[in-house]
Amino acid sequence: MHLPESSHVIYKRNPLIRVACQLRFPPILKISHQEPVEFQDEIRFKYPLFEATRQPFSVEVHQAIQQAMPQVGLPTLSEVWYSFHSEDKKWQILVTKEFITLMSSAYDRYELFIQRFREVVEIFERIYQPSFYTRVGLQYQNLIIRSQLGLKDKKWADLITNQIASELYNPELEPLVQSMQKSLLLQTDICQVTFNQALVMVTEAEAGNSEPAYLLDADFYTEEKLARDENVWNILSQFNKSAWKLFRWSITETLHNALQPQLIDKTEE
Repeated sequence: MHLPESSHVIYKRNPLIRVACQLRFPPILKISHQEPVEFQDEIRFKYPLFEATRQPFSVEVHQAIQQAMPQVGLPTLSEVWYSFHSEDKKWQILVTKEFITLMSSAYDRYELFIQRFREVVEIFERIYQPSFYTRVGLQYQNLIIRSQLGLKDKKWADLITNQIASELYNPELEPLVQSMQKSLLLQTDICQVTFNQALVMVTEAEAGNSEPAYLLDADFYTEEKLARDENVWNILSQFNKSAWKLFRWSITETLHNALQPQLIDKTEE
C-alpha cells in the first residue's frame, strides 16, 4: 500500500485521544522477580506514581482485548505489570518482562513524545540490557466528535473518505447505520498496520449527552529483529510520517479544515 504524500501539519483541535509506543524484547526474568527499584528511582521525578499488579484487567476484559486486538500483546494474567504515571496521569510507562511502553493522552508533537520515550528507554537499556527488539510499534487513536468541531449538521460521509468507509456513501444504507466496526491489516512500504475503525457512542461528562463519534485507530509495527541502536528510532520516525499520511488520506477536506491545521515550522523538525 502506497499512501499519498501530504504536507504535515499539526491540528489546533487535536483529535488524538491516545498515542502509544512499544518496544518488545525476549523475556527478562529479572523484571518479573524483582521490583524495578533502580529504574523507578531514575524516572520517579517525571513519573512519581507507581503501581505493580498481576491482573490489570479482569479475565473477561483481558480476553476481549486479545480477541479484538491481538497485536497489543498484553501480559498474561499471572504476569507482573509495572506502571509509572506522571502526576497528572496523562503520561504512563508500562513495563513487563517482555515490553516497555509509553502511553500519553496529552500528545502534542512527535518530537516531544519520542524524546520522552528515548529518555526512559536509555535508562531501561542501561539497567536491564535487552538482547534485541522483536517488535517495534507506534499507535495513534483519533476520535472525531462532531459537536466539538461545529459539525453536528454534517454526515459522516462529509468527514470520512470513501476509501475507508464506503458504507457511509451508500444513500440507502447510511441512514440505517447505528454502529460500525472494522479491522484492516495493511502492508505499507515499510511496515504492517492494524487499522481499526468504529462508530462509537461517547457521553459528555458534564451534560451527560451521548452522541456517535468516529474512531480511527492505527497501529504501525514491524516484527523484524532489531538491534538496540539508532535504527529503532529511525523506524519509529518513518512510522510517524506514515501515520500522518494514513490519517490525512482517511479524512475529507471538510474535516481537515474543521480541525484547524497549522503548518509545522521546518526549523523545529
